[in-house]
Amino acid sequence: MSKLDWSRIPKFADLPVKADAPPESNWGVFGDDDQIGCLNFLTAEGVLDAARLVRRGRVFRLDAPISYSDPTLFGRQPVKHEIVDLFAANLPALDDIIDNYNTQEGSQWDGLGHYGRMADKVFYNNTRLEEILSRDSKKLGIHNWADKFVGRGVLLDLYRHCREQGRDVDPLTRSSYSFAEIQAAAAAQKVTLTPGTILLVRTGWMRAYKNASAEQRNTLGTLTGARAIGLEPSRDLVEWLWDNRIAALGTDCPSVEPAPIPLKRPNLHHRAIFLLGLPLGEQFDLEELAEDCRQDQVTEFMLVSVPLNLPGGMASPPNAVAIK
Repeated sequence: MSKLDWSRIPKFADLPVKADAPPESNWGVFGDDDQIGCLNFLTAEGVLDAARLVRRGRVFRLDAPISYSDPTLFGRQPVKHEIVDLFAANLPALDDIIDNYNTQEGSQWDGLGHYGRMADKVFYNNTRLEEILSRDSKKLGIHNWADKFVGRGVLLDLYRHCREQGRDVDPLTRSSYSFAEIQAAAAAQKVTLTPGTILLVRTGWMRAYKNASAEQRNTLGTLTGARAIGLEPSRDLVEWLWDNRIAALGTDCPSVEPAPIPLKRPNLHHRAIFLLGLPLGEQFDLEELAEDCRQDQVTEFMLVSVPLNLPGGMASPPNAVAIK
């Protein structure tokens, strides 16, 4: 983590900084060969500030268990877990084999190589598809994040706020939280955004999924039946995230934005991952953390996430904890 000159980071209204970069993109802001996007906002000073937020020693795991969804969402194949008995080989030990593991089968950070532009097969910071697929370059690989994801986290409990305001929220439908609701919830819950913040947003989807019937889960697990609430994929939202120097955005729903995602018109994956290099987190389990934040009225904490050190990887389970 290097020293960051915050004064040289442009406002969203001043993007792009390169004539040949797409509108609303930050390509070139962190250099022409940047691999980590908004994680550049996570600094050594930010780590020290985050460590000072630890007051009680409470640790909250943010990953849902591997294979928590049954069937696996979006038609992805389930993980195969085998315990290997080595006693027969005169070794007093057991091994694990995890086969068919899709790094996006459950709780995940979407890497910057996960989502690109169909027309010319280009990804964040003008990275070409062949560079990402190359075993030599490993451009935009998740391994670039393996020692970067530590900083100040905050929780915004959108679900609780909207329910308290009388809105009838059904997280298992394709619906959205508006930018106005996001701002109102932040004000009501005294959530402050400082440069380098990792923003976690509770939409209520994980809670609803856990309580869903087997029939509902069977429908939600298919490509055609997957439905989920999410954040509106608007320009106003990404402008707010960028101008507040948000390092990453994690949620408890499957797509951050409403699912299914409309691929032929502007969506949040395009605006966040492709244009801004902003990591999106999905299917986080925020229930225990949200209840603790409700009780003690403290919405900030130290967040430590250690993505897989997988060279050239497209995504990773967050392996994340919030520490209060």
